[in-house]
Amino acid sequence: MAQSVALHAVGGRTAKSESNFFSSIGRIQAGAKGEPEFMFLGSSITGRLPDRTQGFEGTANMGCDGGSAVDVLRAMDQGILPAAPHLIIEANTLQLALDSKPTEIASAMRAKWFQVGLQIPNLAAYSRPAAFLYSQLLELKIGSFQSDSRMKDLGATSHPRIPSPNRRLILSEHQTQLISEVGAILERLRKRGSDALIIWLPPRRSDGSPPPEWILELARISNVPYWDLGQEAATGTVTLTDGVHMAPPSASRAMVSMIEELRAKQ
Repeated sequence: MAQSVALHAVGGRTAKSESNFFSSIGRIQAGAKGEPEFMFLGSSITGRLPDRTQGFEGTANMGCDGGSAVDVLRAMDQGILPAAPHLIIEANTLQLALDSKPTEIASAMRAKWFQVGLQIPNLAAYSRPAAFLYSQLLELKIGSFQSDSRMKDLGATSHPRIPSPNRRLILSEHQTQLISEVGAILERLRKRGSDALIIWLPPRRSDGSPPPEWILELARISNVPYWDLGQEAATGTVTLTDGVHMAPPSASRAMVSMIEELRAKQ
């Protein structure tokens, strides 16, 4: 009973556990509950975004610390996880999926105890007693999210688009295989009612370089729009906690940008 009351008090899930592994598992298990309109897939960069538990209705955070969006896409394709009508795929860490070795999180999603946590909230990773303490410590360290209706976005002037073909592109064998695999997954998910957007989240690439061409090719081959929000965010709108992850106010603004863009296309 006390555990249920505590979960309700924090919006249905905790934000941090005693390890990145349990934080990610809890985030994914909580994200799979209900029928969210938007699911955000990626690494810990995505994991730092707010979702419905912080007031952004209709959104679910499926970020995998140390992993990539491909881990969750594969689980959705295999029926292990549900898929929302709109899937937002973080581009920043897609290169991690070029390693054919499965991640610890990907393996855990296929375990029986993971499915038990999907069905019984009090047995989910986000209900671990330590998670309530660590979530409080994280908020004290980095601050809290904002979901006020007056929240500003990141001021990007660009919009998602299907990349143009690059006829001089040379791909590695692993890149070709991953493009083929993920493209096929996205097509199967599209037939089941889920469309996708590939997005480069802040921070911007430090040298101002373009995104990896193989990621643009993945978007083009899959007929999925790509949006470089990391590079296009207005100057001064993104603050980081550690050089990689957005501070809560910037993460909230990023969420506003994405939701506004997605809903404008509906």
